[in-house]
Amino acid sequence: MIDAFLLSFIPLFVAFDVLGVLPVYIKFTASMDRENRTRHLRDSLLTAFIISMLFVIVGNRVMTYLGISMQDFLVAGGIVIFITAIRDLIQGHGEPVQENEFFGVVPLGIPLLAGPAVLATSMIVWSQYPFYYYLISLVLNIIICWIVLYFSDFILKLLGRRIVEALSRVFSLIIASIAIMFIRKGIQGF
Repeated sequence: MIDAFLLSFIPLFVAFDVLGVLPVYIKFTASMDRENRTRHLRDSLLTAFIISMLFVIVGNRVMTYLGISMQDFLVAGGIVIFITAIRDLIQGHGEPVQENEFFGVVPLGIPLLAGPAVLATSMIVWSQYPFYYYLISLVLNIIICWIVLYFSDFILKLLGRRIVEALSRVFSLIIASIAIMFIRKGIQGF
């Protein structure tokens, strides 16, 4: 039971890659007062949660309607996740063009927090484990994102920008490995 839960939690944790989002968040909220930072953070986490839930609920129905099997999605999702991970390994996270009133929703909520890796991983976890495992994993990951981003200044001072960037790259490598596992499972299922 614990193993199954961890297999639903860990891929989402790695896919969220909150440490990779941390430098972007700090850069674009540095000049904001605490109230605006908190509002953008709340908006981003709500957006990531709602988009992830909608994607797994609606996405599953759309896949069934179109005749797309879970094996098809495992392979396609694995490829998308792999490409995203490799891009992040080579280039790092893309930075938003400018901060605005909706910065918490776009680009922070989606695609930085709930990007292709999170959405594809969500669909796969949703299909392979009980619903409540996915829901608990998603909520715990949203809470972790809140903690890391809320205390972003402290974390950056504690770890330093280089260590945060290095950890983000390690997470990207783990995401690439998880993507290969998804592709392998999809191919084995055919």
